[in-house]
Parts: sequence; structure tokens; C-alpha cells
Amino acid sequence: MIELTAGNAAIRVDPADGGRLTSLRVGDAELLGTGGAGPAGLNRIMYGSFLMAPFVGRLEGARFTFAGREWTVPANLAPHALHGLVFDRPWDIDGTGAIGIELDERWPFGGAVRQEFELGPDALTVRATVTNERRSMPAIVGFHPWFARRIAGGPELTYRFEPGLRYVCDEDGIPRHLSASTGPRPWDDSFTSVANPPIIRWPTLDLTVASAAGHWIVCETKADAVCIEPLSGPVNGLNTHHYQLVEPGAPLQFSMTLHWAVRQPTDRKTA
Repeated sequence: MIELTAGNAAIRVDPADGGRLTSLRVGDAELLGTGGAGPAGLNRIMYGSFLMAPFVGRLEGARFTFAGREWTVPANLAPHALHGLVFDRPWDIDGTGAIGIELDERWPFGGAVRQEFELGPDALTVRATVTNERRSMPAIVGFHPWFARRIAGGPELTYRFEPGLRYVCDEDGIPRHLSASTGPRPWDDSFTSVANPPIIRWPTLDLTVASAAGHWIVCETKADAVCIEPLSGPVNGLNTHHYQLVEPGAPLQFSMTLHWAVRQPTDRKTA
């Protein structure tokens, strides 16, 4: 485990559990969703906060074209692939507050991924870097944090999320076109043109999810947690050619900062 503290904040990162942030505590409150934890399969996408790389969300048909030919990856949500190739493998500790992993044989290009965790008394920044020093490859990354609906036994959270456009998906969850309609709730959808950083509000705490992300996923179908995911590119972006080209000397770098502020008693009365 990696454990860091700053002020009354503390995090725990488990390299063996897919490089996952398993705990983010502020005082006595656990901010991350922990329900549904399980050791195998897609149960691993249901708790904590993990990195998706080198693609995010669903990859249609578990295949894509690049450099004039077709490539395939394992279909862990057959017939599609889901959430990349690094959440289901152990990572290595790579310095203080950092972990790394080599992309394995499931990814035909090689390469590596690194995460750095920087904790302050009122913010956590997670930085992801994808590198390949041997050849060019496409890549998209995203963070997948579940936030607990209730903290310290209090009332359920509310949140502000202001999307401009929603990706309309087919029955398999593959985006097909954009719509100005935000669609029916509860969401399990991807969005773009988000106006402001999302803000989560619990009775005692506000948390902002800050990122340079151009794309986001929001999932509010889980009973005990809400997921707000910043992405460097869109779902199925390897197939629509909306990715970053990673090559020797040109990594993909992407980050997420969770910034919190304890709410004063006067703020709580008007929330």
C-alpha cells in the first residue's frame, strides 16, 4: 500500500489492486465509494478510483484501425472491450507517491503508464503519463472515481454538472452522435462541452473535480455512489480517431485534481 497524509486528509493507493485509489478521507469522512468491491472480473470497476488506459469506456468490437491496419484487444465485455488494460493488473511502486505498469501482450504496441499522487491538506492531484519509447501508438486515458453518496452517515450528496452535449449511444453503449439534450435520468452517459468543473456537495463538504478534460462520463445508476469521470478523449475514440498520438519523446499527460472545502455551519443551514 501507499499511504499519504496532509493535514486531516489521507489517501491509500493499492498497487496490487489495479493501481487503485482505494481511500480518500477528509477527517472522519470517506469520500470514495467502496461498495461492490470484488477481487475479479468487472467487479473491479465498481469501487474506489482507477485509471483507464490506453482507451476509455467501451471500444467497439474490441478492435480499431491504426497505421493502415486493424488491431484487436481482448473483449472483456463481449463483443466489446471496456475501460482499458491496466485496471485489472498489479502495478509497481515507482517512487514516493508514484506507481507504474508496463502495457502487456494484450496491447500490441508496448509502452508504459505511470501515476503520481500528490496530496495536500485541501486537494489531491493524480497525474497520469503514457509513454512509448519504441514506436507510435494511439492512446486515451481517463480517471474513474466513485464518490460516496453519503459521508459520515449524513444526507445524500447533490452535484453540479453542466454538459453542453451528450453522446447518444446505441443499445450496446457505443456513442453514435451528439445531442444538445441531456437525456433521461439517471445518467450512465458520456458528455462533452462541459461548462464548468463539476462540484459535488455533501452537507459538510464541497468537492470540485478539476481537469483539462474535453470529455466526461457520469454514472448515477449505482445505489451507494456516483461516478464523475474526466477523459482525455471520447468513448470509442480509438475507432473515431479522436486520440492522442504517443511516440518516442511525446507522451500523453493527463491529470485530475480533487479540491475540497469544509463547509461552515452557516453554509450547511442554507444548502
